Amino acid sequence: MSKYALIFIIFCCFACGGGNDKQTSDEVKPIANPIIKGEFPDPSVIEVDGTYYACGTSNDWAPIYPIYSSKDLKNWTFENYVFSEKPEWTKSGFWAPELFYHNGTYYCYYTAKRKNGVSCIGVATTKDISKGFEDQGILIEWGSESIDAFVFDDGGELYITWKAYGLNPDKPIQILGSGLSKDGLELKGEVFEVVTAEADTWERGGIEGQSMVKKDGYYYLIYSGAACCGGGCDYKVGVARAESITGPWEKYGGNPILSDFGDWKCPGHGTPIESESGNWYYIYHAYAEDGFPYLGRSGLINQFYWDEQTGWPYFKTNELINKSSGQVEPIDIEDDFNANELSAHWRWDLSSYSPDVKLENGRLKLSGKGDMTDKSLGAVINLVPEKANYEAEVKLNLQQGVSKGLVLYGTHENMIGLALQSEGLELFEIRGGAYQKLGTAKTEVDEEISLKAKVSEGHKVSFSYQSESGEWIKVASEGKGDAPLIGDFLSFWQWGVKPGVFVKGNSQGEFETFNLTY
Repeated sequence: MSKYALIFIIFCCFACGGGNDKQTSDEVKPIANPIIKGEFPDPSVIEVDGTYYACGTSNDWAPIYPIYSSKDLKNWTFENYVFSEKPEWTKSGFWAPELFYHNGTYYCYYTAKRKNGVSCIGVATTKDISKGFEDQGILIEWGSESIDAFVFDDGGELYITWKAYGLNPDKPIQILGSGLSKDGLELKGEVFEVVTAEADTWERGGIEGQSMVKKDGYYYLIYSGAACCGGGCDYKVGVARAESITGPWEKYGGNPILSDFGDWKCPGHGTPIESESGNWYYIYHAYAEDGFPYLGRSGLINQFYWDEQTGWPYFKTNELINKSSGQVEPIDIEDDFNANELSAHWRWDLSSYSPDVKLENGRLKLSGKGDMTDKSLGAVINLVPEKANYEAEVKLNLQQGVSKGLVLYGTHENMIGLALQSEGLELFEIRGGAYQKLGTAKTEVDEEISLKAKVSEGHKVSFSYQSESGEWIKVASEGKGDAPLIGDFLSFWQWGVKPGVFVKGNSQGEFETFNLTY
């Protein structure tokens, strides 16, 4: 079992849908969404010997690229991460992993920024997907940015497509393609254009997140367009087709074929896959309206269909809307730190200090370097919430020379927290990198004290504390009484707001338990 492995079983059932309401004889009971909750953007899916594997974007959070497995596309189990540490050539921006299986080897074609800030596409391999991947270095560096790889096996000939920036002024964003060597580690032949972004259409000059299938003599490219992320997103899904993989490609006149529906916003960047029963599904990401845009994009699934007359794929609008809510409940997390290794639900921001974590005698020991006068936090680890309303609670004890506590984390420059330190409790925010004390509470700290963050709408938070066997007492912001703190500055276009624990000082901070409940 992997160093980070923790089994998450996610039960799901949802509607299939889109822009055409025809009925067909092969309909099956919809699968509830989301199939992979919390944060799972840009899902890539493959099937190997009856098992489906899905891998998603991790952004600048480690460990990098979570992998899940399923036997039925409904119930997904956490397997591992592609990387426990970032590859040597990379700096940040871990987006759009593309899984591929060929001749007994699993491949992960992934996007990352080099140390000079330019996004490239790398490739990693493994014989056992449950044991992580070995990096093989950069495969594609093209124009001013290359992202979003997709690999297609065309009868034994391998091809890769990707999104490219900055090739010429008239075509600033394109999806390009190239042959791949038989070992999947080198480009082969001439690079060719697939499709180009159009500014005066629904694409708004941006296209990406492409995937490909071949059916009835046509190659179909399912791709996403417009703005993917954050409060201003308007992501949608379109399709193009060609009789040759090198084109010419024709965009469908009925595009987009998937856009906002029901309780979900900005759908896109997914993978089509055919089930054993012959049904076609699209596994992709979208934002839940509840808590938008303060939660990350979740992994969804919908069945899609093929028009018998024109051949174009379509979703069923009525099914999307009527079944959009689903009945998938979030799963509480209770961590008593009694395991031998840190559970896989914990993540950390690669752009901040990399944490030194130990589990000893039922306690989490987290090291945070830096003098106590330094207002930045030395080390932070976080969990990904599945819903917008929840409570995060940590039990800890007072340590001299250490500030530690509970935090609602947007980025390393934007967070709200409650710290336990020698002087008592301190409520604070870090906004744009600037630290500000918001309030204090003097308390007689017993051997143990618990801190709680009650979060609503993904970004409104109230903090309280409880001495051993005492009542919960709110810690108020000066001049604002018991009103929740408004963390509207915590939203970030790439990921959602996350609760967690932090420590700063020159010693390890110890934590006894952590609970996340809905």
